[in-house]
Amino acid sequence: MINDPKSAQFITWTELGTSFVVQNVGEFSRTILGSHFKHNNFSSFVRQLNMYGFHKINRTPRAQRSSADVQTWEFSHHKFLRGRPDLLEEIKRKALEPDPSLKHRVELPGEVAAQLSQMRDDNRRLVTALHAEKQKVDRLANVTKAMYDLLTKSLPGGGESLVTIHRARMT
Repeated sequence: MINDPKSAQFITWTELGTSFVVQNVGEFSRTILGSHFKHNNFSSFVRQLNMYGFHKINRTPRAQRSSADVQTWEFSHHKFLRGRPDLLEEIKRKALEPDPSLKHRVELPGEVAAQLSQMRDDNRRLVTALHAEKQKVDRLANVTKAMYDLLTKSLPGGGESLVTIHRARMT
């Protein structure tokens, strides 16, 4: 398309041959795109170029960007160079980005997966049991504290009597 003389008024190489320019985007879309692609939609053409690693530069001043007919776009790819058709086969479609949530997933053999699942279930049960035991310990600690408080108030001399009794038992 870029080397076709019929397209020269719409698409040309830059002076250095390191990128190409599409002028008059509206007319280019209507006249040229349909004969090379299944569509004549310039946005789809740009998307296709992007999927192959081309970069676009809108050379139209911001004030003139409202009309597609007068827009000028430049596209470049480090392996798309004038006079270097040998590099064309190295231009490949970009691989789709993998789903980040699947990035670290590993497919395990069935038996290992079953064992892992069993271990997860066991772990959940242990965590639940541990939580229940912790609640029992907290309740016992509260009962013990309440009993201590009650004894310190009811014994003559308060808490000092309890300390004396405790020391006597220890010796």
